Amino acid sequence: MFDPFEILGLEKQFPLDLIVLEKSYFAAQKRTHPDRFIGASLEVREQALKQSREVNQAYMILKSPHSRAEYLLKDGAIEPLVHDPLFLGQVMGWNERMDAGENLKNELQREEALLLKSLRDGFEANDYEAARGVLYRLTYVQKILKKCDKEEL
Repeated sequence: MFDPFEILGLEKQFPLDLIVLEKSYFAAQKRTHPDRFIGASLEVREQALKQSREVNQAYMILKSPHSRAEYLLKDGAIEPLVHDPLFLGQVMGWNERMDAGENLKNELQREEALLLKSLRDGFEANDYEAARGVLYRLTYVQKILKKCDKEEL
């Protein structure tokens, strides 16, 4: 089974030092990069290419707090939250304010920072139900932030 933590030789936990993550990525990429296997058999080259892709995929998952949290919850057999009517009211309010021309980028960035802290706290306390709810809210906040960025262009 694909385990990005194992692929990059990191402890399976939510908080990650991004510098350590990057060093682990480059070390793994150096070991598996297909260019190192140019003179090898086709089978060895294909295996190197597969491993290199897995290293890239592992890095992409782990460098994003959102996708890292998704992976950890899924790995713990915790299903994502699919509905939170109270929070959806907040989302509708933000969307209405944006439609009215209000710039919410700073407010949403603060909300995102609070949610990321709450997500970290949930994982550190092994409160996966709390982390699940925070991840749900973070998903919406990040979607709206992307919408803000598009409107700025």
